[in-house]
Amino acid sequence: MTTADQIERPKTDRSASEVRDSLQAIYERAQKDEWRATVDRLEASRRSFAEQRQQILSPKLRDRIVSTIAADKGADPRGPGRRYRSLVEARNAGVDLAALKGLHNRAYGEFSELVTDHAAFHFHETVVGSFTDIFDRPPFVYVPPDPDKEKLFYPPFGGSWDRLEQSQATGDGTIVQTISYLDGAGRMGSKLVARNHDASDVDLLCAYRENGYLVPFTTLRTGILQVKADLSALFCRHHISTEDEWGWSDFHATTRGRLVMAVFWNWEDVDPANEVSHQWFVSGLDCRGDGESFPGTSVQAVPGERRIINLFTEMAFPAGRELWVYVGTADRIWALLNDVSIDISIDSAWLLNSLAIRSI
Repeated sequence: MTTADQIERPKTDRSASEVRDSLQAIYERAQKDEWRATVDRLEASRRSFAEQRQQILSPKLRDRIVSTIAADKGADPRGPGRRYRSLVEARNAGVDLAALKGLHNRAYGEFSELVTDHAAFHFHETVVGSFTDIFDRPPFVYVPPDPDKEKLFYPPFGGSWDRLEQSQATGDGTIVQTISYLDGAGRMGSKLVARNHDASDVDLLCAYRENGYLVPFTTLRTGILQVKADLSALFCRHHISTEDEWGWSDFHATTRGRLVMAVFWNWEDVDPANEVSHQWFVSGLDCRGDGESFPGTSVQAVPGERRIINLFTEMAFPAGRELWVYVGTADRIWALLNDVSIDISIDSAWLLNSLAIRSI
C-alpha cells in the first residue's frame, strides 16, 4: 500500500513505510491462509477424484482407448463421434460406466460448492446514460452532497493498495500473467491469464488478484456506514476457450469480479473491523461440459459503462471516530479439467470516479 504525502498520518514511533509493510505482510498472511484452505480442499478433491477414477478406468486402459480412437482414421464423419465411440470401447472393455458417471457427478459437485458463491444476486444502480434511457428509467437528478451527512472523494485518491495476488496450477497448467492496473489516479483492475494445453489427467487452475484505494473518514454519528462507489468501465473482458483432447472428457471453469469494501479503525490495523463485498459486480462466466463448446470472449461491461454500487457495513461505528475505508476490485479464476485443454483469462480495468461515504 502506498500513501500520498497529503494524507495526514497518525503519530507513531514507526516510519510510514514500516507500518505499510507490516500491514501488507500481515494481511497477505491472513489471506494466504484463507486462499490456501480453499485450494487445499480443491486439491484434495482433485486427488481423490483422480485416484478413484483410476480404480474404475485404469491409465493403461484409458491410453489404449485413446489410441484406438485416434488410429481410426477411416471413421465415417457422418457416423458416431469420438465421444460415443470412446464410451463403446470402455463398455466393451468392462468399465462400470454408471459408477464412473456417478464419480464425475460427485467430483464436479464438490468443485462447484467450493468455487460458487451462493450470495443472492444484486442489481447495481445504473445512472441514466442516454436520452432514450429516460423512457425506461426515471431521470437522474443531481443533488449536491450535504457535508453534514457525507464526504466525497475524487481521484487522485490518497492511498493506493495492490492488496493481494495468489495463483496455483497443477500438471501442465500455467499462470501466464497476473498484472495489476492500479495506477494511483483512480484506475484499478487486473489481467489474469492461465492455460493448460495438455490436461491429460485431472488438473486445477486458480488465480486471484485484488487492488483498490484507501481513504480517511470521520464518522458524524453512531451507525453503520454507507459507501457509494461510482465507477466507469475502461474495458472488461472475460474469456474461456476449450478443446476436447479426446472423446471422453469434462471440465468446469468460472471467472468472477467482485467489488470489495473494508473498514479499518486506523491505517495501522492488521485486520479490517468489517469487510463486505458485492459478489456479482461482474458476473463473469460459468461453464462446464465436454470441452467441445465454450463461450469464447464475453464483454462484461462496455467501455464507458457506468455503475454505482452501494455497500453497507455489517457493524456500527461510534460518532467522531476517524476510520480508513478501502474500496477495490477482486478478480478470480477457477478451473477443474479432465482431458480438456483450456485458455482462460480476465482483462478488466475500471475508473473509480468518486467515493461517497456517510454514517446512517
